[in-house]
Amino acid sequence: MYCYLYDEFIQENKRYERELLQIENRLTDLGIAGKISRLALFRNAEEMIRDEIDRGVQTVVVLGNDDTVRKLLDVVSESDVVLGIIPIGPKNELARLLGIPSGIEACDVLSARRIEYMDVGTINGKKFISGVRVPNFRAELMCNDGKYRIVPTAHADLEISNLADVTDPCDGILEATIRADVKKGWGPFSKHQRINSVLPFKFLAIRSEKPIIAFADGEEMEGTRFDIGIEPLVLRVIIGKQRAFS
Repeated sequence: MYCYLYDEFIQENKRYERELLQIENRLTDLGIAGKISRLALFRNAEEMIRDEIDRGVQTVVVLGNDDTVRKLLDVVSESDVVLGIIPIGPKNELARLLGIPSGIEACDVLSARRIEYMDVGTINGKKFISGVRVPNFRAELMCNDGKYRIVPTAHADLEISNLADVTDPCDGILEATIRADVKKGWGPFSKHQRINSVLPFKFLAIRSEKPIIAFADGEEMEGTRFDIGIEPLVLRVIIGKQRAFS
């Protein structure tokens, strides 16, 4: 049993009317049409999906973009339902990584029902799929229950990846990349060089004296303490043949 969740922006913008009609017709042709639920300003997306799961829905399909998926990630990953995506509009990097084409072509990927169990990351208890970005930070990092401790001597950029072009989201490990400018040489011949340090981990603690900004799957969070971990293979997702990972 399928439930199709339409995000607000595709309901409010008439430019998507024709595309939605084509998608609905194609889903009917493929025999996978289902109930349509529509997100709205005063309707809680998680409560909507929980109600549908209680009624027997086995597959939740998002019609929207990365922001739409983020609204449902917690409840979907905590249940046994399958997540599908029909990308519409901008901001669909997640669908690209999963090998899902935009619009009507995604219906055939959905019908093929190639399911992958994927890891989900957590930051202060909130789940993410792709990763976390902390730009221009200078904070203490403690990795894998204190086995590693890193304190950058200069401002750096921190990127934590679960699902990316070079990261496997099914291995039970997150990957932290620290990018910092390091001074090389002495005197007038010195120059700054961008250095990348990569560290695989299962748990990472960030501690800062001053509040810093982190972006989890694009959503902004602010604080002085961030605890980042991983929940292995808790998310069932329909993927395409052109997915970014093997």
